[in-house]
Amino acid sequence: MYKNFSFLALVAARNGSKGLKNKNVINLCGKPLVQWTIEASKKSKIIDHTLVSTDSVKIINLSKKLNIDAPFKRPKHLCKSSSSIGKVVKHSIDWAKKNIQTKFDFLILLQPTSPLRTSIDIDKAIKYYFKNSKNYSETMVSVYKAPKKVGWIMTRNKKYISFALKKTRNRKVHLRQKVENYFLPNGAIYFCNLNKFNGNFYTNKTFFYEMELENSVDIDDKNDYEIAKKMMTKGLKNGSAKR
Repeated sequence: MYKNFSFLALVAARNGSKGLKNKNVINLCGKPLVQWTIEASKKSKIIDHTLVSTDSVKIINLSKKLNIDAPFKRPKHLCKSSSSIGKVVKHSIDWAKKNIQTKFDFLILLQPTSPLRTSIDIDKAIKYYFKNSKNYSETMVSVYKAPKKVGWIMTRNKKYISFALKKTRNRKVHLRQKVENYFLPNGAIYFCNLNKFNGNFYTNKTFFYEMELENSVDIDDKNDYEIAKKMMTKGLKNGSAKR
């Protein structure tokens, strides 16, 4: 309990993967990838209950071994690469309301592809939300600061170029040092009022919680995996990887 509210964490980890085979159970520094996220959720001082949504028997068994709730096998129609994460979340919320005695107020979605996101990140994000929310109707996503050159992204119109971001078209900000900061979602944390979730974390009132670049690796392919492995190995050797 925090602020007299109850919090449900959802770890969504389907079996299939296009970019990296068996991604969610691939070994990362001695543990299946999904385990890093499960353990971060367990160590949170705010989260009251962690629920795993998966169609993988291996992940279900791992969750039970770690004393984490994985009570159902996710329906096949919610396990496709094209399946909406909003529908996956809605399915889990509906299940929790019917089968868990605790009535949860807020939900935090934790994707297993963000193994460098820690329990500290989770708790800081939730506290940030409550510091800034007025009526608890807003959603929140985690982001990281994009490289300055993102402001120079261009599109092509036949043989000519055009700045994709209107603000960069202003000649006064063509100096790299004067281009404003842009942010990219890192996929690590999605937060919402569980009873007001409408299927999308991105609304016209979505907070962004900024995370450090080194905690923002989102594993989609082998290159991302190697980067995460290198950063995590370095952190573990230095004793700085507080989960």
